This record gives sequence, C-alpha cells and structure tokens, in this order.
Amino acid sequence: MRFERHLRLRAQLPALRGFSMYRILLCGSLLWLAGCDCSGPTTGSPCETASDCDTNQVCVDNLCRDRADGGMETGDGGSCEADETVCGFTCCAAGRVCSAGVCMTDCGGAPICGGACCEAGQECVDDACVVECADEANRCGLDGEACCTADQACLSEACVDLGEPCTLTEECEVDEICLPSLMRCVPRDSVEVCEFRPPVGSFSPRTACQWRPPAGSSSTWDDVVMTPSVMNLTDDNGDGETNTLDIPDIVFIAFDYQANGCCTNRGRLVVISGACNPDGTMNTHAIIESPFVDNSSGVALGNLHPDSMPSESNPEIVTVIRGGGTIAWRRTADDGSAWEEMWRNTTYPTSAQNSSGAQPSLADMEGDGQPEVIVGNVVLDGLTGALIWDGDMTVGPNAGVGNNAFLGPASTVADIDLDGVMEVIAGNTVYDGRTGAEEWTFTYGPTAPSGCQGSVPCDGFNAVGNFDDDREGEVVAVRQGEVFVWNHDGSLLHQVAIPVDDCARNESGPPTIADFDGDGRPEIGTAGADFYVVVDFDCVGDPLPAECASENILWTVPNNDCSSRATGSSVFDFEGDGAAEVVYADEVNFRIFDGRTGAILYDDPSHQSNTRMEMPIVVDVDNDGKSEVVIPEPNRSSGMLGGIEIWEDMDNNWVRTRRVWNQHTYHVTNITEDGQVPRREEPNWLNGRLNNFRQNVQPGGLFDAPDLQVLDIQVGECLPSGTLRIEVTVSNRGALGVPPGIAVVARGTRLPDMTVQELGVQFTATTLLPGQSEVLIFEWTEPSSFTFRDFTVEAIVDDDGTGAGAYNECDEDNNAFVSETLMTCSLG
Repeated sequence: MRFERHLRLRAQLPALRGFSMYRILLCGSLLWLAGCDCSGPTTGSPCETASDCDTNQVCVDNLCRDRADGGMETGDGGSCEADETVCGFTCCAAGRVCSAGVCMTDCGGAPICGGACCEAGQECVDDACVVECADEANRCGLDGEACCTADQACLSEACVDLGEPCTLTEECEVDEICLPSLMRCVPRDSVEVCEFRPPVGSFSPRTACQWRPPAGSSSTWDDVVMTPSVMNLTDDNGDGETNTLDIPDIVFIAFDYQANGCCTNRGRLVVISGACNPDGTMNTHAIIESPFVDNSSGVALGNLHPDSMPSESNPEIVTVIRGGGTIAWRRTADDGSAWEEMWRNTTYPTSAQNSSGAQPSLADMEGDGQPEVIVGNVVLDGLTGALIWDGDMTVGPNAGVGNNAFLGPASTVADIDLDGVMEVIAGNTVYDGRTGAEEWTFTYGPTAPSGCQGSVPCDGFNAVGNFDDDREGEVVAVRQGEVFVWNHDGSLLHQVAIPVDDCARNESGPPTIADFDGDGRPEIGTAGADFYVVVDFDCVGDPLPAECASENILWTVPNNDCSSRATGSSVFDFEGDGAAEVVYADEVNFRIFDGRTGAILYDDPSHQSNTRMEMPIVVDVDNDGKSEVVIPEPNRSSGMLGGIEIWEDMDNNWVRTRRVWNQHTYHVTNITEDGQVPRREEPNWLNGRLNNFRQNVQPGGLFDAPDLQVLDIQVGECLPSGTLRIEVTVSNRGALGVPPGIAVVARGTRLPDMTVQELGVQFTATTLLPGQSEVLIFEWTEPSSFTFRDFTVEAIVDDDGTGAGAYNECDEDNNAFVSETLMTCSLG
C-alpha cells in the first residue's frame, strides 16, 4: 500500500497558518448542524497536505498524525519521517523513490514507466513498458510493443519474417508477394495486395494480331499444324540477360500447304516475337530453313546445359527431323536472329517409335542438374544428344511409346510413386527414368471401342494427376476410344468409353486435366472424333447428379474431327472463378467452352485445320500481365490466311498467367519461367493450386494488378524558342509489373479561364515493376494565348487521349495528376 503525503504549498493566508483551510470550509458548510465542532485538527483528521493539519502534525495517507522527532523539512514547511524521502512537497514512503517530483515505486534500476516497473528486457516508451529496441526504426506494433529483428519487417503493425530476395513475385513462394520497397518476399496476408478481379460472365475475345512470313524464300511457308511453344528466348531490353523482363517468343514449325500438301511433310522452324505490332502484324526473329523438320512434330524449349554451367543459361530448341532423328539449336545472336545446330541425333526416335508428329519433352531424369530430352520411350543426353536409353532395348519391342491413332509419340515424365526417381510414362508402360527398366505395363483387353490407324500400335496419350485420396500420382491414358486411369502401381482405377456418333474411328486426343466445374476435384477432357468430352468421376449414382450427361460423363459437345481423331486441347480459367474453360480447335471451328456445362462461350467459324495433334495454348505471350490465346492455323485455301493468331479479351479481363508453355506435355512445374529445367520437379498434383495437365496457371497472385499513377509534374527547362520541357513522373504502385508502351496523355490549362491545350501523348520506354518509376518528357511550344499566363498541367497515365486504358488496375481513380500553378517558369 502506498504511503505518500502531499504537503502542498499553503494557501496565501498567513493569518490562517495554524488553522487549516480544510477546517474552515468544513465548519462553514456545516454551520447549520447543531453541535458543529470547529476546534483544531486532531490525530486522524482528514487532510491533503500538512497545511491541513496542526502545526505539530504531518499528513500521511490523507490523515493527520503527530510529527516524529528527527523529521526532514519539506518544501512547504512540513516534514517527513526519518525513513521517508522528501519529494518536493511530498514525502515518499519507504520503498518508494522520488522521480520528477513524483513518488514512484523503487524498481531497483529498472525503468519506471507510468508508475510501474518495467520488466527485464523492457524500456519505457510513451508511458508504456515495451521490449527494448536497439534501433527505434525497428519498433513495431500499434503500441510499439514489438521490435523487429534484422530478418523481419514491420508490416501491418506486426513483425513479419522476410523471405528470399526478389525482383518479381514469381520468384517468391505461392503464398508470398515481392514487396518492392524491400525487394524481399513477404507473406501475402501481411500486406494489402493490389488486385483486380474480373467480372464473371463477361467474355469478349478478339484477334490482336497474326503472324505472316516475311518476304523471301520462305514467304509461302505460312501453314501451321503443330502446337507452338512459348518462352523468353531473346534479350529484348538489352540488359545482357534473357529472362522474364524480356518479351516472350513463339517457336513453331511452318510449311507450304499449297506446294507440299499436308502432312508429315517438310517443315521449317520459325522463331517470332510474341508481341503484337500496332498494325496487327508480328515480328519474325528467324526462319531456319535447313534441315527440314517434321511439320506435324512439336518443339521443346529449355536450357539443355547442366546447372553447373551458370554462364550457359539461355534456352535452346529441340524438335524432330523429317524422316527421323532429333535436333537441337542454340542462339548465337542476342536478338534471336541467328541460331546454330547444337547437336543432331540421326537415329532416334526410330520409325518403330515415331509414326508422325513426335512431341519431344525435357526433364532432369536423375536429379543431377543435367536435363535430358525425351521422345516417346527414348531418352537422350540434353547436352550432346547421345542416347541414354531406348525402351525398345531395355524392355522390348512391345513396350509403350505414347502413340494413338496415327500420331505421336507423346510421353510425359513424373515421379508418380514419390520415391525420388522420375519415371517416363509412355502409353501403357512406365519406365525407370534413370535406366529405362520397366516398372510396369498395363495390359489392355483384346477389344476396344475404336480401331487404330497407322503403323505404330496405339498404346495411348498420357497425362498425370491425382484422382484418389493418397499422395501418389495417377496416370491418365486416352487410347482407342477409352479413358483409363491407373494407380501409381499400374492397377486400374477407372475406365470410361468416349462417346462417338458416326465416325469410323474414335481414338481421341491427348488428355487434359483440370477442375472444369469448380468443385475442387479434377476432371479429364479429350477431343474425340464426334464430340469434345469431359469425364467426371462424380457422375455416378442413380439418379445421376443433375449436371451430368451420363455415367462418368459431365458433358459432350459435337465437334468435327473424323479425319485425325487425335487433336489436342488445353484449358484455362480465364475469369479466375475456379472453373476452367476449354480451348479447342477442330477442322472448321475455334471455340471456347464453358467448363461447367460445355456451353459455347465463343465460336470462330473462320478457322481451318488439318487437325494433327495441335492445340491452342493460353500464355502471357507479350509479358503484359494478361493471358492470350495462341492459335496455329494452316492456309488450306487461297481465301484463308494461315500462320499464328494471337487472341485477347476486348476488355482486358482475362486473368494473368505464366509467360511460358515449353512443350506439348506442359504441366507448369516442369519448367521455370526463365527456361530452366528443374533439378527436382515439384509433383504438380501435390500443389494446392494445380493438379492439372495441359492447363496454364499462375500458381500465386492470380489477381495481382498494377496501380499506375502520375507522381509529379515539373518544368525541366524553358527553352529560348518558347518550347517548354515538362517532366512527368509515372510510377507503378501495384503488385504486378507492366511492359514498356504505357500511354500517358498531358494537357495544359490556362488560368483563370480554363482554356485547354493538348501537350500530346508519350509512352513509357521501360518495364515498370512494382515500385518503379519513369520520367517522361513532353516538349510543348505554347500558343501565344498562353504567353505570360498562369497555367497548370494535367497528366493521365494509361490513357492514349481517348480516355480508354489498356490495363485493369486495383485503383482506376488515381491515374491523373494536376501540377501546381505556373510550376517553375511561365510560358513564353
């Protein structure tokens, strides 16, 4: 209990020195009471200071008591006990100390804060005991109660552990974002993330541009019947590196349909920029005219060098030579205009493994940092092209290769049993990726719903996903009119017949895996001869769920592909609502289907194709933070134009995605965005945002958006000619970078009559990552009506003068900025 006596300065009434003001007030107020005792104070009388007590008394705990001998004088003439401490006009009891005229608890050297003792490791800040902080800049929390360490940052009033250094969010973990001010990865939930969520149901595709071959010896080679691949292959910004700050490039094989017909014919490798020119054209980097490659085959893109050679980080190109063999090219010019042969294997794949349309892929089979090239059931050294193993030799001539109809092979690679060893999945055979030894082969029944056309047996096209409750992956195969799902040990999990109408055969195309209906579980899509079909294993029971077309079939949509019956398709969730749309082109139509119902969201009847294994793909092909569709087309008639088409959403509502699609069997985790083959590939099906195949997805930050602002407008220089140089600083304060070419319009306004003069439109010249800025220069020769007049300048970013913007931002209301009046000099 505290014992403090407040011995305050006596009232300025000397005549009342021996008679307390307290007693006068008390008696005066109670004068009407009979028997009021107005005698002097006694021991135990109430008091506030010693002046309220008798001359020989002091005030302790608001009660008068007799003065002890040997007391010490206080400031108002009172005195303290021998064991008390004088504190101004107050006596501090034993165990208390005087601090700034106030009696405080004796904390034994610890800080005293708000009358209380701070604990060990605490200090007093703003009258509160808080943890000691060697650097006050690291103090954090609403009340400053925390001190962040060197590996933390104060975000949203809490100390947050910093992740890895970064420039882009893609360099961070899925649940992190790259914070520009720190250049470190931080948890997404620790900051307010700039996002734009597109409206669901608004779907307006349009053609953005189309590639046509340039004049020259390849000017008629304008037909494409294979799946293009996309990756950053050129140093577009001149910084000496080829990475995600550059514009992605498209690689494909073109042929001359009018001269040579289709297909499995002479093709030429083409490398073009993924960016559209303002006039709707596209720029060609290179056309490699020799040797001829198979015009139905795919291309695989990625760095073939071991990761022990960090100076060799540029991606290479792999494809299949017409007539047999595999070839790789490497870049010899930074702009992609020149390529040289890196290696050529003239033997593999053999005719027993390659019917037509072989689809090479890349993977690190041994986890040693050295990528391999896989074509069907053949594995080649990525650096030299030398044979590592041939499944026909390690298992036998009846082993699976990954063929269906008369097209293939198309195999894939995954560690399906999670034993740390990659497997090659080729048709119905799973091989040990290191040695080629057989792990298992599924034996098909003696009959199938469809026959098999071609010289190579139909053993199936593959994909990998998770369709049960264990962690291991399941193998999906489409073969001769059926969909199979096998457990990681080769046992049968599902078998579903693919609907057919009147086509003679129905082998069906490579499977896609995605969540088509938004229920959180994967479905399988495939293009049959008569129908595009989505297989859903939730479609069981009696009665069937209302959304199902039949047992194990979610929906079917008629298509037109009796000729090949093996066309590919891809899927993409354009709106980010959790349900993937189907992107598919048959012989006469390019269409986009609603993933839940199969409803046709878009139909382009001008499309024509010979339908090999090609498919449209969805990718951020120009590094603008928005997804586009890349469509291959042949020129089958003089009235049609073949080549490559880029489609976009008219309202820029399609969500962002990765800037890479490197091979036919693409599944996100098989390649980094800068073209490196992972030493240890993450199992796609174990990633909470994936469990898909032939679907592009941005694993993190799906709705991240830019926030473009004008930060400042200044006069840079007033030239003698009357031309004014105006500096406009634009910045990206959002969560997503934007490429060069952002429009900024500026206008001068004369005061006070508000006459407006256009200053023009300028475009940013650099990539603006989150937190970065750029200064644009407007040169304005003012009209005479503005001379010696006050004026302001308004600048608006992401506006080409029409009021229309190219980017959906998290905040569309902060793009404009108005300068101070007159700035630094007057016009004229």
